[in-house]
Amino acid sequence: MRQVKSQSRTGVRAAPRGKTMKKNSKVAPGKRRNTSAMSTFGRRRDRPAGPVAAWIENLREGNFGTRPFAWGAVALIAGVIVYGIVIGGHAQAAADAADRQVNRVLALSGFSIQDVRVTGRAQTRKEDLLAAVGVERGDPIFGFDTEAARQRIERLGWVGSATVTRLLPDTIRIEVKEREPFALWQRGGTLSIIDAEGRPITEEGVQDFAHLPFIVGFGAPREATALLNLMRAEQPQLLQRVRAFVRVSDRRWNLRLENGVDVKLPETGVEKALADLAAYDTQYKILSRDIVSVDLRLPDRVSVELTEGAATNQGIATEATMKNGAVRTGVTSRGGNT
Repeated sequence: MRQVKSQSRTGVRAAPRGKTMKKNSKVAPGKRRNTSAMSTFGRRRDRPAGPVAAWIENLREGNFGTRPFAWGAVALIAGVIVYGIVIGGHAQAAADAADRQVNRVLALSGFSIQDVRVTGRAQTRKEDLLAAVGVERGDPIFGFDTEAARQRIERLGWVGSATVTRLLPDTIRIEVKEREPFALWQRGGTLSIIDAEGRPITEEGVQDFAHLPFIVGFGAPREATALLNLMRAEQPQLLQRVRAFVRVSDRRWNLRLENGVDVKLPETGVEKALADLAAYDTQYKILSRDIVSVDLRLPDRVSVELTEGAATNQGIATEATMKNGAVRTGVTSRGGNT
């Protein structure tokens, strides 16, 4: 079979099969094509202005439009609404309501208060403690404010400090540290129990603490600890004979002994005055005699006041003078020295 060679109408021979025919280029060899016309083909010569640039251009021309004012009005109304919600407390109320709903759901799932355990309670009444805790069986355990409960418990008279914790899923644990009773304090017609720091504990049940030291007068709780500690360390036998510690004008002390004798202590030098009184009583048994008071306010002498009956019967007054650490006594009668 003969092969027929095909020609185009222009007389150019067709390319062989599998090969492409190169187009005739009008660009001289060694020179690049001019692509500037091709790079801009189908594209705008200048990019359109952005929204910000357009807005600025509108401002320059005085063409504001209504859209900015509409957005500004919307922002202002939204700000007023948010401000009203926050200031009015509605946001917090909504959050609290949502929190309560969550706690109710958790309580139905088993996280509810079923038991309250207390340790360290001795004097605090159980009813007062439970009232301060402020919970009921079945309350949501996550809705229980442990810090607020601790503050309420520590307001109870006997409670010095407290710790409140949750024991999941259903228990509240309270650890109480109570204050130690130190003395009974009388001021005016009120009698109360105080601790070593002078803070009143309670006015109830004072009859159960009659064995405690008895202090009297305003300012007495603040100064009683130092005096009692001194007498416990230096004059324990004399301390056992004291029935009341009376604060005089918030400056000094009088000791009321069990036999009714008053010992008037000085403002300063109390330790020495007590030591002199103990030595004087050891030698002369002055505190066991028929006297009203012993005055130790002067550093160089001890004055003793007899009872009215003893002074009438004997017609004497007794005075002791302290010199160089020694005790000398003299008996002065109404008519002269004897």
